[in-house]
Amino acid sequence: MISRLFAATPDILLAYDGLRRRENEVLLRLLDTLPRVDGLSPAVIDQARDAVFHTDHPFLLTLIGPFGAGKSTIINALLGAEVLPTGPVPTTDHVTILRHGASLERMTSQDGIETVFYPADLLKTISLVDTPGLESVFAQHSARTDSFLHRSDWVVMVMLATRVLTASNLEYLAALKSYGKNVLVLVNQIDLLEEEQRRTVQTFVENQCALHLGGEPPVFLLSARQGLASRQVQPPDVASWQASGMAALEEFLTRALDDRERLRQKLQTPLQIARHVLTEAEQQVQVQQRALDRYRSVQENIDAQIEAGRGQQRRLVDGVLDNVAAVFAESAQRGEDAIRELFQPTRALAQVTAGLGELIGLGGLARRLGARSHAEAAFATHEVLAPLDELPGLVEELGPRLEGRDLQDIDDLVVYTNKALADLPDVLRSRVIGEVRAPAAYDREPLRRVRGRLEEIAASARHVEPERLDRAVRNALVLLAGWELAIVVALILLGTLSVDWSDVLTPLLLVMGALALMFLGVALMAFRGHQLARRFSERMVDLSRQYQAVLREAAEEQIAQGVKLRQDVAAPFTRLIDAQVTRQSELAADLRRLEGELSAIAGEIGGVWERPA
Repeated sequence: MISRLFAATPDILLAYDGLRRRENEVLLRLLDTLPRVDGLSPAVIDQARDAVFHTDHPFLLTLIGPFGAGKSTIINALLGAEVLPTGPVPTTDHVTILRHGASLERMTSQDGIETVFYPADLLKTISLVDTPGLESVFAQHSARTDSFLHRSDWVVMVMLATRVLTASNLEYLAALKSYGKNVLVLVNQIDLLEEEQRRTVQTFVENQCALHLGGEPPVFLLSARQGLASRQVQPPDVASWQASGMAALEEFLTRALDDRERLRQKLQTPLQIARHVLTEAEQQVQVQQRALDRYRSVQENIDAQIEAGRGQQRRLVDGVLDNVAAVFAESAQRGEDAIRELFQPTRALAQVTAGLGELIGLGGLARRLGARSHAEAAFATHEVLAPLDELPGLVEELGPRLEGRDLQDIDDLVVYTNKALADLPDVLRSRVIGEVRAPAAYDREPLRRVRGRLEEIAASARHVEPERLDRAVRNALVLLAGWELAIVVALILLGTLSVDWSDVLTPLLLVMGALALMFLGVALMAFRGHQLARRFSERMVDLSRQYQAVLREAAEEQIAQGVKLRQDVAAPFTRLIDAQVTRQSELAADLRRLEGELSAIAGEIGGVWERPA
């Protein structure tokens, strides 16, 4: 198809075909990407769709300008016949594309675009586009012209010689600059001006175009009506055609828009469209990202609320654990007091007596008859185990307190999250999955599950420790009694067998030595009591740590369950925002990649067309 439309060299045609295929691949991926951009105007997507098909269509030269500027007359003059209607009222209320055909034929598509086929040589290489007047009384004219503008390879700005560069014209010049279009400026009806006025108008237009377009587009002064009239007489009036300025325009179109230039422009126009579309898409993505930043702050507030709830629950648990530690500490302190009292030197006689009872079996008999052991009696007197009765209450109290705090926080979170969802735009709210509501039930299973283990630890403190202590006490008493008894027996034996009682000093020393050894036994008994008291305290501290560790682990699991409930409540919102942030980031990256690929293609186009033909 390309070879039929253009007569460029084979190497240029080959390069064109390769670049065109690459352009189409990128543009098709752009079309797949654009629907993911929330809030993007459908017109922008339509522009991208037009860009995909642009290179397979003839070169488009679009004429724009106010009503009465003579666009239709200029086209008729170039074609040498009144193909388009002209008149004192708006005659063009739709976009008209003029293409080459075997005969004059008119077709109107469903979108209101009229295609006119006509057998003119100019239309073999260029398709002309006539647009409604920019300042027409018909309200839709400017919108239709603007929507078609992006499709053009070249834009021809037509203005009246008596009203050059009106505010509307300047506005469209600025728009053309943003589109990056090649512009050709035609000043019509110069036959109404004197020669000096013509030079002034041309200078003014060139200066203003340089100012507003950032370049110096070709500017032609002409009289389209004179040009058309010169071609309608037989034979055509060549001098009048030249004088009308139409000959210079026709020559420019033939020379400047040769096959090579049109091939280049056919590649560049889709790039211009795509870049314009990408700019619109990237700006819209930035708008969405800025909006997401606000919703991210809401999400961060939700996360902060959840974390604050976790912190409050942990502080509550810490308070209960401190109370548990205090219970064990109180019990340990009372135990120490009881043990030290049991082993006080002032109780030496009772200790020896109790030890003798153990030696001869009276202590065991008394226990079998229901008497309390020495340790049990001391523990009962000091109520050593009484503080441990508070442990079940502390544990039972923890569950309801955690549940109450969780449910209150969850209710607050439901209100806050629902308000955040209500503030979302419709396009995001429609993507919310799930409902924000409080859970139907609350499970305290983690705390219930450890009750048995906690009871075992408490039972160890209540029974195992006193029993272990009682054995140690009995052993100490037996040793003391044995020690004292051995001293007495030794003293008696020495007194009857080897001591000279006539010597007063010797018996005195013997008795004093025996008493010293007996007091040493009592002192060692007090030291042993100190050891047992310390070991009992250490053991109670160890049991306290075990108890707290088991309770803390269960409480942490309960807290984690509460955090999960909070997260589940807010999940419809937080999940949406996380997904949208990821989606927008990926979308922005995709658009940047497409922009980079289009820039690379643009660079290759420049490289190919800068080489000599």
